[in-house]
Amino acid sequence: MDFLLAFALTGVIASGGWIAWGATRGWAQARERRHQLRLAQARSAAEVRQAELREIELANETYQDFVRRHPDA
Repeated sequence: MDFLLAFALTGVIASGGWIAWGATRGWAQARERRHQLRLAQARSAAEVRQAELREIELANETYQDFVRRHPDA
């Protein structure tokens, strides 16, 4: 019984470094994925805002063109 306990304890100690390495690597990858997701969301929001601004600019250009063509209106 003592041999089995010693064998199991030795196995846990020997693999403990790999377990810790795997846990830290998994945590780092999860953190990187969250970071990439935030970047993608910010990029998407910026693209939407740029599209909105372009739409406003086009509406303004259309209005200015109308005013130039119809000064009496």
